[in-house]
Amino acid sequence: MRLITALLLLLGLWAGPAAAQPVTIRMWMHEHPPRIAIDRAIIAEFEKANPDIKVQYDVVPVGEYPTKLLTAFAAGSGPELFNTSSTLVTQYVAARILAPIDYAAMGYADEAALLAKYQGGFDGIRFQGRLYGIPTEVSNWACFANNAIWKEAGLDPAKDWPKTWEELPAFAEKLTQRDQNGVPRRRGFDFNWTIPGAFWFLPNTMMHQLGQDMVDEAAYKAQLDTPAGRRVFAYFQDWVRKHRLGGPQYTDSRTDFLAGKLGAECSFGIWGIPQMQAAKIDWTVLPAPRYAGGADLGIDAYAFYMMVNARSPSPAQKAAWKFARYYSDQAGRLFAGAGLFVPRAEVIESEAFRSNTAAPFFMAELKKAKFSPRVVGYAQVLDSV
Repeated sequence: MRLITALLLLLGLWAGPAAAQPVTIRMWMHEHPPRIAIDRAIIAEFEKANPDIKVQYDVVPVGEYPTKLLTAFAAGSGPELFNTSSTLVTQYVAARILAPIDYAAMGYADEAALLAKYQGGFDGIRFQGRLYGIPTEVSNWACFANNAIWKEAGLDPAKDWPKTWEELPAFAEKLTQRDQNGVPRRRGFDFNWTIPGAFWFLPNTMMHQLGQDMVDEAAYKAQLDTPAGRRVFAYFQDWVRKHRLGGPQYTDSRTDFLAGKLGAECSFGIWGIPQMQAAKIDWTVLPAPRYAGGADLGIDAYAFYMMVNARSPSPAQKAAWKFARYYSDQAGRLFAGAGLFVPRAEVIESEAFRSNTAAPFFMAELKKAKFSPRVVGYAQVLDSV
């Protein structure tokens, strides 16, 4: 046998044992322009350190992402690694698409070792006691005041912003300018009626303050026809019909706020501050109102998680979790360069966090926030709400 091998080598017909082929993992991420260059750099570094793993990176426009992802999984061609929002994860769990975290593949001894790296953020991805993903962004909304509009009205955001929902309508009237028919030509405050998610986070926040969820996850039952539910949704109806302070017929609140046409609004996260700076809006960040006598809870939190396809071959799953560990360890640069916050020590102690004047406020409100309930068919349920 040795003689045959030697002859084949001399003749150039034997190259030795076949080299192992690298494992390729496909990673899908929703489009967030500031993050894309960072993602590519992270992938290049990882591949250099792990030549046995290749990462095929696809960026999908935000508006197309949920449908394209579900369609791919339905067709059996979903990626090995992907991220999506905590509002959508339940349908992936129900369809048995998600693999529980492989701590060994990530280089962690167990769940406790992973959680020790974080100060929360996993409530949206725990099901039946098991974790199915790693947070790539943990976010919450707050309220912002346009200081110029407030000053014109003789008001100070730091002193005059109402602490309760009950006080908000009368206060918003002080910032509102109406035409001769009483129709607002500049709103003092309004809800973001055109973004569907606003009517998941905000009603749930208000119901949480009153001690209830819109949906009982354990019983999987809607709780809208309850005293808390009726009180919350009557508030939105009164805002439009009784107080005539705004409504879905107006330009969405984010757009008007950035255009200097809205006194305050409550659907921006910390990621909205660069947009305000670009629009030259002098702003003050404020806590969401609470119900008088209700719980001291801020606007519901949400998160994006990096998850692994349970239908992928085992080597691909292990490679995906290994990359997920490397990616999550870049949390500091992802916050500094793309504004994506996860509550890890290296982010909270970073210069980018310390130099962001709103960051401590958002962190404090995040600690007072709950995750909204998670449901299968979130988009359809939200349409009904």
